[in-house]
Amino acid sequence: MNKFKLAFFGYSGLLGLGVGIIVALFMGLAELGHQLLWQVLPRALGDPRFYPLIVCTIGGVAIGFFVKNFGRYPRTLQESFTEYQETQRIDYHDGKLIRNLLGSLIVLLFGASLGPEAALVAILGGLVTYIADRRKIAEEQRADLIEFGIGTSLGVIFMTPLFGVGRSVERDDWQVVTESKLKKYVLYIFTTFTGFIGYLLTYSVFPNQEQVFAIRRMESSFTWQGLLLVIPMILLGALFGKLFLVLQDRGEKLNQRIRNPLPLAIFAGIILGVLGIISPYFLFSGEHNLLSFTRQAETMNFFILLLIGFGKLAITMICLACNWRGGTIFPMIFSSIAVALAFANLLPYSPGLLVAVFTASACAVILKQPFATACLFLLLFPVELFLWIWLAGYLGNLFLQRVPFFQEEQTIKSFKFPELPKRPKKPTVKNEDSAATRDVSELRKAADRKKAAEMESQPQVAEPKREILARKEVRKQRDQASQVETKTDQKTSDAPMTRMSRHRRK
Repeated sequence: MNKFKLAFFGYSGLLGLGVGIIVALFMGLAELGHQLLWQVLPRALGDPRFYPLIVCTIGGVAIGFFVKNFGRYPRTLQESFTEYQETQRIDYHDGKLIRNLLGSLIVLLFGASLGPEAALVAILGGLVTYIADRRKIAEEQRADLIEFGIGTSLGVIFMTPLFGVGRSVERDDWQVVTESKLKKYVLYIFTTFTGFIGYLLTYSVFPNQEQVFAIRRMESSFTWQGLLLVIPMILLGALFGKLFLVLQDRGEKLNQRIRNPLPLAIFAGIILGVLGIISPYFLFSGEHNLLSFTRQAETMNFFILLLIGFGKLAITMICLACNWRGGTIFPMIFSSIAVALAFANLLPYSPGLLVAVFTASACAVILKQPFATACLFLLLFPVELFLWIWLAGYLGNLFLQRVPFFQEEQTIKSFKFPELPKRPKKPTVKNEDSAATRDVSELRKAADRKKAAEMESQPQVAEPKREILARKEVRKQRDQASQVETKTDQKTSDAPMTRMSRHRRK
């Protein structure tokens, strides 16, 4: 983005409004479906105990037939991000937008432990690419608009305005700040701001709104026992995040081997229904019941909280492996907070700080972006814990990358303060003269070095020492003989002529 044009500023504002409206409509429709299928209908049937098992099994059948006929939809976040990084666009051809929409609604309505962010990123990225192609927007500006749309949708979904721009800053090597990057971040923040306006205005139309993605306020005062437990909690969080990644990788490999998706989709629905009978916290992504769960966690013991945390993790991976596809960020946060609350109940020292650092370390290992994770939790935890959360995410990633056993990819670089751009100074006359003389001397030195290298590169004939001495001796003898002949000639020519010499000549 070389030119900071007003037209592109307008495009960004309109893009933010459109993204906010689409996210609000999608979330509102999904919420209405939840209320109809999981509140109104069971109440009309008398709240049967095995209702979750029946509904989730029917959902497994529906998802199996959908995947068999239309393919694996909706696309995951990793698939969308990989496509964008490789092609700078997200494909919308062959009805992919409709398939992502229908697939995500089926998965969310039937209680999958997955979030809506994966489908929304695929839908909005495809829509922005479609509009950019129709408007014939330049490739560089199109890539920026797609990135703004994805970041704005993530920020609006998680109600964190800086999550999208935080991802962009951390991915763009934030240690080097340039003027073009600053302009890009200004547009990014403006797009997110207009996105929140569009979301809040549209979502206010839907009834029965409740607070989502929130936790109860915990004691965040610092005690010396709590400070001593910070590092162990960061390491435990990093190990929990690594477990999440390992299970996710195994689930994706299993999903690739599936040829007939119907049996496994039904199997996942049965397991989800059974766990839903045991506890409602295993159903859905967790953003709507996170607040009530953290309030009830005060009365739960250590083992029940661990069971909920690891059970949420397990059912999320089972859903992904069996073609119940969707986002994993909300379940990741819910399961991390559940396990962190278990340790906080066991060690009641600075519980707010310990829960924050454990959750931040686990989520930063999964997302591989400590600063973006800190921006994600900016409004979930107290603001005064922002630096602690950032530090926990950084140390958790650093721990896994420095231990050879985990074979983690080196994504975290050594910390350096950002370098601000400096304006070049205008050279003075003296500086120009000195620079000119310096250039001439450097050229001369370079020429001398080149000449010496050419001399060294020439072939040299190595003669034996004896042969050289023999040649010198022969030359010396020839020189002596020639000197003797010249002397005799000079003597005969210089002697006076006598009578005998004249007769001898005759």
